[in-house]
Amino acid sequence: MKFQDNEHFSLNHLLNALKLDTGKKIDCNACENPITGPFHGCYSCDYYLHDQCLNIPRSLQHTSHPSHPLTVLPKPTYSSKSFSCNACGSIGNAFSFSCAHCEFDLHIHCAKLPAKILLEKHPHELNLLFHFPYEDKTVVFECDVCQVKMNRDHWLYYCADCDFAAHLNCATGKVARKEESSRSCNKYLKSATRKVEDIQAVDKAQERVMAARVQALLMAQGRNAALDLI
Repeated sequence: MKFQDNEHFSLNHLLNALKLDTGKKIDCNACENPITGPFHGCYSCDYYLHDQCLNIPRSLQHTSHPSHPLTVLPKPTYSSKSFSCNACGSIGNAFSFSCAHCEFDLHIHCAKLPAKILLEKHPHELNLLFHFPYEDKTVVFECDVCQVKMNRDHWLYYCADCDFAAHLNCATGKVARKEESSRSCNKYLKSATRKVEDIQAVDKAQERVMAARVQALLMAQGRNAALDLI
């Protein structure tokens, strides 16, 4: 089904606005992920883009690479026709944000990763780190989601307070909704506060019981002493 045409710098003609037919499987030529909603493409060229990938900026100033701006490349320029993403370490064959001067490359989706993220299994937000959190190279560091060893050359999500780490893919596959993050943290804090209050209440109750027992013992001893004097 055709909606509206749109030009894109990666192709020398218009891309049609399309809707995915039931049962048809198409991958995006930009991010290589499956297309599930509205998209633009050309059936003749077998070339398709998510609507969000269609509108990505041509260049990007990324905090992970402050020295130079990153430029969108529709295809890798290396002789291998592929690139190794500096963020996740996996191989890419499609679009990238690239710095040719430094041979620095990012997947489109890795370049758009949020600075903070909240997982369902951890109460605190995790921060996106571009470097390994430990300088000691002998430290063995495992992902707390999949329990697989972390690569110190790749980005990760990390909670310094809990020493909790997650691979990029492990974190983004288990993200809680952003609007629930503060609510979840508050819920966790309230739960912890209630537990502390419950413990304190039990301690006070135990103190009262002990005091009553001591008082009863002293009274009994006093009565016995009085009887001895008679």
